[in-house]
Amino acid sequence: MKRVFTILAAALAVSLISVPQAEAATLEACGGVYFEALAEGSCEVVETESCTTKCEPVATEKVCASRSYDFCDSSCYAEATVECRSGCSESCVTTCETESSGEQPPNCMGLCMSDCQQDCNAACDDAENPGQCRSACAHTCSETCHGQCAGDESTECTQTCDSACYGACEGHAQLDCQLTCQEGEFQTCSTEVVDECHEECESTGAAIFCDGQFLATTGDLRACADDIKASFSFELDVELDVEAEVEIDGEDGGLEEDLEEALSCSVDDGPQGPRGLLAAFALLVGGLSWRRRRAAA
Repeated sequence: MKRVFTILAAALAVSLISVPQAEAATLEACGGVYFEALAEGSCEVVETESCTTKCEPVATEKVCASRSYDFCDSSCYAEATVECRSGCSESCVTTCETESSGEQPPNCMGLCMSDCQQDCNAACDDAENPGQCRSACAHTCSETCHGQCAGDESTECTQTCDSACYGACEGHAQLDCQLTCQEGEFQTCSTEVVDECHEECESTGAAIFCDGQFLATTGDLRACADDIKASFSFELDVELDVEAEVEIDGEDGGLEEDLEEALSCSVDDGPQGPRGLLAAFALLVGGLSWRRRRAAA
């Protein structure tokens, strides 16, 4: 006689508390994707049943912008020109001083991105794939701006704009090359990321999508959720239900008690509780396989 046990494991549960919202962020634990903003409700955890249907080329644009930028970086690197920095600085300081009295004074990254992305609409309006082009353009600007603005804590507009304009002008100098290079890489990258998306949906049981874009977590949904927590002000719950059917023969009846005992001992209130539950389940399945092989022998 065979019995079927269904094990339902709450494998991940992450509640994210409110933190001051960032205007933009690169989420390294989510595939290095760049978002100018994310609001509550813009991200969703999609489980396997619906997950794979969302793994389409259009959902890979941000992940591929990150990966293609890295691929193209060595051949597209260019320094900011003096002419660009001079022209940028004057308008940047004016903007900075005008907006400094507001609730959220301008910062280096915001000023840099604002200037750098002025080229994006003109460059991408007539592109064969405007969405891919804009993602590539925004990611290129985010990389050059972050390179100059990281650690900038200046509250003086002239000094802040020196860094912001250097990053923006580096972006301007590299954009044409980056957009051309990334366009050539997109098809190959997109195919690979679609496959990766399917694999994550199946192996992890779910995947995270923000603004319709797949976040490549390499299976670590918790780390990606923590990255979102640190960067944006909204609550995201990541929860995985793992179902497994275990068939055992009558002579292995003792495994039911073993399973119940192990599961009861594995669930605790600490951060390792879900991992302990899954580890116990894996050990039990391994033990079952060993017993069945031993019985067959």
